[in-house]
Amino acid sequence: MLAGLVLAALLGVCFFFSPHLWIMREPMPGSYEWSRALGFLKQCEAPFTRDVEPALHWRLLPPLVAHALGLEGRLAFLLPWAGIVAFLSYLAVLLRRSLDDWRWILGGLLVVGSTSAVLVPLHWLGINDAWIWLALLVVAFSPSPLAVGLACLLAPWVDERFLLAFPLAWACGRVNADESVFSRALLQAAWLLPYVAVRLWVSSQIPSERAAAGAFVATHFFEQLKLVPLVPLAWWMGLRAAWLPAFLAFAGLRREHAAPLAIGAALAVGSAFFLAADLSRSISVLTPLVVLGILRHARSSPEGAPRRLLLLGGVALLLPAMHVVHQKLSPVAPLPVELLRLLRPGS
Repeated sequence: MLAGLVLAALLGVCFFFSPHLWIMREPMPGSYEWSRALGFLKQCEAPFTRDVEPALHWRLLPPLVAHALGLEGRLAFLLPWAGIVAFLSYLAVLLRRSLDDWRWILGGLLVVGSTSAVLVPLHWLGINDAWIWLALLVVAFSPSPLAVGLACLLAPWVDERFLLAFPLAWACGRVNADESVFSRALLQAAWLLPYVAVRLWVSSQIPSERAAAGAFVATHFFEQLKLVPLVPLAWWMGLRAAWLPAFLAFAGLRREHAAPLAIGAALAVGSAFFLAADLSRSISVLTPLVVLGILRHARSSPEGAPRRLLLLGGVALLLPAMHVVHQKLSPVAPLPVELLRLLRPGS
């Protein structure tokens, strides 16, 4: 049943929020759909190449896997899309653990699947974000120390934003389990140290890495301040209906849980804002908080929760969506519109 619900949610998301098929048909350098795709394809051919933009230099695990599997050319794009399926499948497992009701599971999948956590890797070629959100959910909600350790060991090599969102994911897990945020279990974060140590050591040995990092910090900070007026629109578009469970995650919390959760959310959102200009994409760092709010609602109102979450999932499909990248606003259209654009003469 879970596989069918995941498939139904994916089909619903793809119908209401279709990729720009006419752009994805051929490479279009400069478009956000292809901005990372061409570099990702280069990495899949030669994983340790430096002939890609600096943001990709440390995102080595996906191209290494694609290279090892022999995924050549556009076949490499199967890896990011496999991440979407894995992410939604694990979310379905978490939802069923809280309430074994198809309405509850499908509603949760639609709410989360309609956010930029899924729309970005679905629409932008070569983006492996979904693997990061999967790893963060494992950190937050998996009962297995081994699974948490593997997530910490591997996920930073997919995208360093895992480090930015780790405190929030950890706090979400402790709130969900009604445990102290600071306990011996936090030692599992030591699995993050190999990535941090390797990156610091390599950066100290290669002057160009230090120079690039310094130049980025010096210029990017002030460039980001110009985007502040777009933040409300971008953050709304990133989560939309999922903002409701994100806020519900704080309902009725004790101070010892509410404070670390708020601090973790603020650190994740603040650091993501200053490090990236794709504002609607960056707010997906709150995905663990969204899932926490959904799971807490199941415990507080198990009888009415399935109907309400399915209704919220329907609302999520109907709310307009848009990608906000730097100062560019790109509305998302349903599949029939994108098919017309793809098939029209001269397209």
